Amino acid sequence: MQRLKIAVLHGGPSSEHDISVWSAAGAITALRGEGHDVHPVFVGKDGLWHFGGSASQAGDTTDNSLPLWGAIELLREIGVDVCFMGFHGTYGEDGKIQAALDLVGLRFTGSGVAASAVAMDKPMARRVFQGVGIPVARAVEQPTAGLGELAGARVAAAELIETLGLPVVVKVPAGGSSVGVEIPRTSGELAGALQRLSVGVTHLLCEQYIAGTELTAGVLQSPDGGLHALPIVEICPKAGVFFDFEAKYQQNGSDEIVPARISAEATRAVQDLGLRAHRALGCRGVSRTDVILRADGQPFVLETNTLPGLTPASLLPKAAAADGKSYAALIEAIVAAAL
Repeated sequence: MQRLKIAVLHGGPSSEHDISVWSAAGAITALRGEGHDVHPVFVGKDGLWHFGGSASQAGDTTDNSLPLWGAIELLREIGVDVCFMGFHGTYGEDGKIQAALDLVGLRFTGSGVAASAVAMDKPMARRVFQGVGIPVARAVEQPTAGLGELAGARVAAAELIETLGLPVVVKVPAGGSSVGVEIPRTSGELAGALQRLSVGVTHLLCEQYIAGTELTAGVLQSPDGGLHALPIVEICPKAGVFFDFEAKYQQNGSDEIVPARISAEATRAVQDLGLRAHRALGCRGVSRTDVILRADGQPFVLETNTLPGLTPASLLPKAAAADGKSYAALIEAIVAAAL
């Protein structure tokens, strides 16, 4: 690839702020190693943008911070060829920053506005998956009105148990890195989870719990525009009942086995679901779809990530490595898809 001027956008007022900075650090090092002119652009938790120089690193702040639109204008003025989206979560992965960049004609890595917004909205993404026949768990979109009071939460919990049984997977509608996800196993735990997670949102996604093998299916866009399914990663949390934040990012929090210890038939089925989910949402460049493979061999899609983590502990780089692609080559491929 020719030498490019690349702004690596990262940080932001998201619950995944620190993970974003960690991902960006790897991308900055890789892109500089490939000879590109890299400009780290850090967004603080206050939403102000900091433009570092050619020697700055991820997370560096400056004395001259800018609000969003001033930052977008400066990106235009310095003539970046592409913005590398190092954001995770509801700031930068949900389509809002993509929309701002689109409006001024700046290119960026990853999916566009619509795919980003829909994938981040878990109930909306479920509707898309159901519309094209992608298997998902039974679910209820639970309004949060009245859940702040214990009596209301108990009534809702009883109704959910009648519909979905126990355990129930309770999720906030938008979020990543398993932030805002609980799996209560009793009616009392469910009522408590409904109370805790209802704060600041209008509804919760409550899904039937499916026991099985946790897997993830990465998809990478090829230079010719085609889609390539990466090897499946099997996730085995060492503590807890699912792949939560600690299992994802704490050292030795989980075993991540690639290729997954599943049959060739199951591997093809899960890879196919990753490709179908990518296409159904209209993703671009890269995606990672999380799947549960039930003991009877039936896979269910949980969600699709449009900006998968790129930290040393992240799943997508491990899948790419198993496919013979170095971390630097993965980052270059993500940039190439944006061009």
